[in-house]
Amino acid sequence: MSLVVSSSAPSTDNTVTLKFYDAQGSGTELSADEAKSVIHGNGGYDSDALLDPATMQDLAMHPLYEGGTPRRWQFDIPGRPVAFAVNWPTKRGFSFVILDDSGTGFRTGRTVVFNYQAAVDAMRRLEAALDARPDYHRSNEWAAAYAAAESNLSNARHARTDSDRGKYGQLALDAIHLATDTLLAEYGPQYAKSRRTDPQIGLTVDKIGTPAEWSTLAQRISRSYGWVRIVFDPGVDDEDDRKQPDPEVYRQAVETARTAGLKILGQPVDSYFANRYTTEEYLTRVRAYVTAFPWIDAWEVGNEVNGCWLDRKTDDQGTCTEQQVPHEDRIINKIDQAAQYVRQQRPDAMVVLTLYWQIGTDSPEWSTFNWARANLTPEIRRNIDTVLLSTWVEDAPLGLAFDQVMTTLLDEFAGKKVGLGELGYWLASTSRLYWAFDPLDVASARRELAAYYYGAALGYERSVGGGYWWDFVDEMPTDPGLQQAVLQVTNRLAN
Repeated sequence: MSLVVSSSAPSTDNTVTLKFYDAQGSGTELSADEAKSVIHGNGGYDSDALLDPATMQDLAMHPLYEGGTPRRWQFDIPGRPVAFAVNWPTKRGFSFVILDDSGTGFRTGRTVVFNYQAAVDAMRRLEAALDARPDYHRSNEWAAAYAAAESNLSNARHARTDSDRGKYGQLALDAIHLATDTLLAEYGPQYAKSRRTDPQIGLTVDKIGTPAEWSTLAQRISRSYGWVRIVFDPGVDDEDDRKQPDPEVYRQAVETARTAGLKILGQPVDSYFANRYTTEEYLTRVRAYVTAFPWIDAWEVGNEVNGCWLDRKTDDQGTCTEQQVPHEDRIINKIDQAAQYVRQQRPDAMVVLTLYWQIGTDSPEWSTFNWARANLTPEIRRNIDTVLLSTWVEDAPLGLAFDQVMTTLLDEFAGKKVGLGELGYWLASTSRLYWAFDPLDVASARRELAAYYYGAALGYERSVGGGYWWDFVDEMPTDPGLQQAVLQVTNRLAN
């Protein structure tokens, strides 16, 4: 059955006018300023974008403008079908919410109730996710959320006013978000266990600390699925003073993790440091660590490679400037040579590349899929085994878009393994713009985030799962609830 999502208000042939209703589901239409305030989260940054509805290609940044009487947010269709995307909250937190007009993209202008159209499109994706997972064992929690989604969406569909359509559309979106999260989190371990996908429960060691303690904890909460990504920090290996890295300062950490039965992903250069190196200096670090630790299981040859800060100089606050690194020292050259080196020297090791999740929060050239398509040539891709996604949802939400992003990642990197390569929440170094799961309790939100993403990432063909909680050494030893969030995913795999 075709769903009509427009109101009776007129619109020009190629202009879509959006009526935003409050995120609390009370049916109050928001003024243009009020809608932008919600979209901005805790800060003042826009996140609206136009996408290709099939490929998630970022076509335009910040297309919204004020127009009409009363003043509402509008965007123009640029001569091709487009989806509209923006960061918007539900009771589960902010999501990258995509309106794609029932999958085909907007082709003609009209006035649209944002909350209702968002729910209609999210429900269609939920139904598609269910159809793609006929072996999903549906829980009572999922059934209750799905029933609430159906009921509220039916109320919105039959509403006589845009106010009620916005009200019930938002309530439906809340329930669809919960139903989608429940489906993906429950199905991931079911899928990985039944198909024996050799999953990874990954944790990041960004500080050496006490290797015996964090190795024991990592092994306990990840068991036979345990991986640790060890970040080789130039401030720790005395590179700044010696002009040459000294991997020996990491030997105890590497060998202790290996003795504990953990597999190791080595990271010679974190994204934070990448723009300080020439290509040859970058390769020097890779060579030093691959030579020092020939038994390490996988090597991350590039971290968060589509972040603007890898190819631009940054100021004291870490913000990208307009000053570019020399062309020969762009990150694609570093990736290319590092991947070739690891492939030649360690053909048995996994070669890993990590992208940074972002669409709408920076210009299109840095968007995840735009950057990958423009820069990762077939030659580079041939030497990459696994593509991971670094996910900081307070900077760039995923939420309801997670399934679509993962399937797009799989399509983009056909034949490669995929997964999540970095997770964390609400660090001092992040923007803290967008809350997830719980707006008032950061610790609770961290636990829910870990439980959800560790589980959901497992439910895809060719996914390693991963996770790789960034602040593992600092946060998990003192937070039993966060440990339990990861352990419960491990237990579902094992039992």
